Amino acid sequence: MNVKLTLLFGMFVFSSFAQTEEDGFIWVEFPNAKEISVENANQIKTYENTMESVVNYFYASRIRKDSEWEKVLPKSGERSERLLRELVKYDTWTILKYHIVSCTEFEPGKYWVKIYMQISFNGRIKGGTDEADVELIDGKWVITSVPT
Repeated sequence: MNVKLTLLFGMFVFSSFAQTEEDGFIWVEFPNAKEISVENANQIKTYENTMESVVNYFYASRIRKDSEWEKVLPKSGERSERLLRELVKYDTWTILKYHIVSCTEFEPGKYWVKIYMQISFNGRIKGGTDEADVELIDGKWVITSVPT
């Protein structure tokens, strides 16, 4: 196990993982990640300062339709225009369920966390995978971009 995987294992202690390579990036996969849905989103009311925990907290909060998800984003005045546009789009969606699929470091302290998400919008249900950007900023893991 290399140093990066050792570090990732420490941050994702609650998940088993496997490693794959895609487009020159090493992805750590989480085949047993817990699926979060309307039925169990109320169980996630706190988070730890880890990538996995802030992603779970964000999406559980969106499923619950409360505003606690803002706690795991950059401060209000420090959010990118891209993130602000993505959040406006999220306001038109109902997130039904999600789970973490894998992650990779794309720059030091910056990771793509691939999630599977099922949403409802405009009377349709759609599902698929895409990446959220999670960064370590001033010692705190925050979500800086979400899939749309």
